[in-house]
Amino acid sequence: MSSAIDLVDRLVSEQHIRDYEANGCVRIAGAFDADTCARLTRAIDAALQDFDTPAFKSRATGARHQNPPSLHRGDGQAQLRNFAQHVDVMRDWLHHSIAGELVARLMRSRSVRFWMDATFVKDGSSAESATPWHNDECTFPFRGEMMPSFWVALTDVTMDNAPIVTLRGSNRDPWRYHSPMSNPEAFEVEHIPWSHLERRVTRTDAPKDIWPCRAGDVLLIHPKTIHASLPRTAQDRGRRIALTTRWLGDDVRWAPNSLSIRIPSLEASGMMRFGEPPPAELFPVIWPRSAGTARSGA
Repeated sequence: MSSAIDLVDRLVSEQHIRDYEANGCVRIAGAFDADTCARLTRAIDAALQDFDTPAFKSRATGARHQNPPSLHRGDGQAQLRNFAQHVDVMRDWLHHSIAGELVARLMRSRSVRFWMDATFVKDGSSAESATPWHNDECTFPFRGEMMPSFWVALTDVTMDNAPIVTLRGSNRDPWRYHSPMSNPEAFEVEHIPWSHLERRVTRTDAPKDIWPCRAGDVLLIHPKTIHASLPRTAQDRGRRIALTTRWLGDDVRWAPNSLSIRIPSLEASGMMRFGEPPPAELFPVIWPRSAGTARSGA
């Protein structure tokens, strides 16, 4: 247990925290070891194979705080959403690794709760393998600064293997965007047109940061940070795999509007109160852990 505490202390400096606050993204090198990356990769590959089986569907029930697991395949890529709660290896990593503590430390939160996950597997080499420019917070039914994406590279992510790109400082934007994923007929006064985002990222002087990573490195991305990925142009037979998890910190409050994503099971729980924190019955605290709960290192 003490070794895990020492590891987080070695990984996270005050400069990392300040960089995250100023720029909207920060990289922590070597957060997870090769064995952890390999174990998570095997679990993801198994989930990709099992998704349509009755056995997986029978396991994937009971997560009232998120929408059901889904699998989206495209040109040379696949995206798995909301799998972690239903895959033993991933769930164990969520609850017993240093992930939650890293997130809390980097955003100065006293505690964190897990919300949702998405895994991105890219093995193609075409323009379609790029992730378009977007930000996340504009569709969230929660409000707050402490809703980051914890992005874990499970493979090396070189410049030709679809690295993340961020628009530096966009985490400080005072507005929200009307996402193409939201109802085009709805209107919220604090949201501005998506075309504004598209113009910003195409300017020649746009302050962009590119984030190549080694397997085991992590990025913490602020919920307002505008980001994308470059296309995977590598011609080898390898892959780019990234596991992202979304967390809720101290300042998060339930505040859906007409442009928010819908989570019917959460809305039907009767436990969500507008303007109040998410209840522990639906979003248990992952860190700090209760006394006696084991913690592993990387």
